[in-house]
Amino acid sequence: MEKRVLLAVALSLLILFGFRYYEEQKLGSRGRPRPAAVVPPAKSPSAPAAAPEQEPAQVAPQVEAAAAVGDTQAGAQQLVIDCGLYRAVLDNRGGLITRWQLKKYKSAKGEPFEMVADGHSAETRPYPGSLVLDDAALMRAANSEPYAVEIVEGGGAPGAALSPPVTIALTLRRGDLLVTKQYRFSQTNYIAEYSATFEKAGKPLQGRILLAQDIGPEHEHLIMPSAQLTAVYDMAGKVSRQSAPKDENEVKRFGADIRWVGLDMQYFAVIAVPRRPFDAIEVQKRPVKTFGLDGKELSRDLVRVTIPAGGVTQFALYLGPKEQSYLENVAGVNLEKVIDYGMFSILVRPLLVSLNWLHKYVHNYGLAIILLTLLLTLLLFPFRLKQMVSMKKMQAVQPKVKAIQEKYKKYKATDPKKAEMNQEVMALYREHNVNPLGGCLPLLLQMPILFAFYALLAYSIELRQAPLYGWIHDLSIKDPYYVLPIVMGITMLISQKMTPMTPGTDPTQAKMMMIMPAVFTVMFLNVSSGLNLYFLCSNVFQIAFQKIAERWISDKPAEGRSKP
Repeated sequence: MEKRVLLAVALSLLILFGFRYYEEQKLGSRGRPRPAAVVPPAKSPSAPAAAPEQEPAQVAPQVEAAAAVGDTQAGAQQLVIDCGLYRAVLDNRGGLITRWQLKKYKSAKGEPFEMVADGHSAETRPYPGSLVLDDAALMRAANSEPYAVEIVEGGGAPGAALSPPVTIALTLRRGDLLVTKQYRFSQTNYIAEYSATFEKAGKPLQGRILLAQDIGPEHEHLIMPSAQLTAVYDMAGKVSRQSAPKDENEVKRFGADIRWVGLDMQYFAVIAVPRRPFDAIEVQKRPVKTFGLDGKELSRDLVRVTIPAGGVTQFALYLGPKEQSYLENVAGVNLEKVIDYGMFSILVRPLLVSLNWLHKYVHNYGLAIILLTLLLTLLLFPFRLKQMVSMKKMQAVQPKVKAIQEKYKKYKATDPKKAEMNQEVMALYREHNVNPLGGCLPLLLQMPILFAFYALLAYSIELRQAPLYGWIHDLSIKDPYYVLPIVMGITMLISQKMTPMTPGTDPTQAKMMMIMPAVFTVMFLNVSSGLNLYFLCSNVFQIAFQKIAERWISDKPAEGRSKP
């Protein structure tokens, strides 16, 4: 009896282990992805770059049996798309782009600039192209479950990175939920053409597509507080910008005829360009907690940009630098206005073209700024010369102006006789060919150029991390030792002392003008090194040209004097 019991137990254990082995083999072969679709996993930005061909393919553990017949059965895998401009990672879990490293641009830590940020909520996978649905379970499945992968166009050797142009289709079915996505990666621009359909029980599913809520490594935002996240969009041909709403529960909705929409920071942007204009876009604030450079906790406001869609969407996704040459090559739209040069953009663009032209020859943007400043000083020199001549003439007629003023000094400012005094003074100026506004003309011309230079240096990615020499490693940020702004203030003081004051200037006003160099020095302490370099060189060149002009017009005061 005992032998039969032992035999029965032994047979039962044998059958149990045999069945378990069979099921594991069966599920393992079912969950194994196709070799052509398996490529290397993405490296973290801090990891050393390795040749894609040498990286081992990574396959997730065996997946569980599908909950329902016909459900998608696929293992987790990552596809790397690699070209000269970028290195992207497409994760079949959610069918999302989870990495997009720009090869030509470095972060502040010297690593390839990573466009796709985790957004402080990796569990919800807030990546470009993720679905935002009212049903939390459906949204979790759509953004986290592994999709079946098919390489429609292009490809490469098994286990190697894919080279654009390449088209990848992804499909997920979970019960009555069906989601399909397709990406086509460009080789010549920072673009992935994206399309998606999502339906439940055969009917379009209402939802939103997440464009982005953050850009780049968080360290970039901590060292550059001015690099604010902003939603930017073109509605019916007019470009507008929208910061985060004050209340995180508030949803700002804009539409219709949205020709493109993006999340923008100082030098980079994530932009969606639809084939047909979007009906609307939505903007929300997402406050998050992080740690500052000093290790203390602080708050950041992310800007969540979503696109309402009724079961289908299609657009070109641009993830890259705000560089005109690439923005211009996005077909069908004008993306250049994503660079916010402000009201003086009409001046900024020719300045940028000139700066890039000079850079081709001197190979240093600092030297290019110096040469461009010299050319601008030469361009404005005739006006400055006219200012000096006007000052000399006004000095010559000043005794007669004083005599006229003395004649009318007994009248109040509201007396009609004062108007007669002004008429006599203006007649005197016309007689001696004196323009009382001549001294203001160079300043009026120089100020727009100064503001245009500020916008140029603040928003042109060409100047980002561009060095001069010595301690100036980045012309787009402030001088760490404040040498340039202090020297700029000194040269401004020298230039001001050399410039003759308008005759009759009030002494108190003259003293106030002498304080301006100190005021400008304080104002310029924290502006970009490039702007300080421009202002410094402008002062130096003006001093030099003024010395030359003074010798040339040394006899000019005599021209303005009337004959006795």
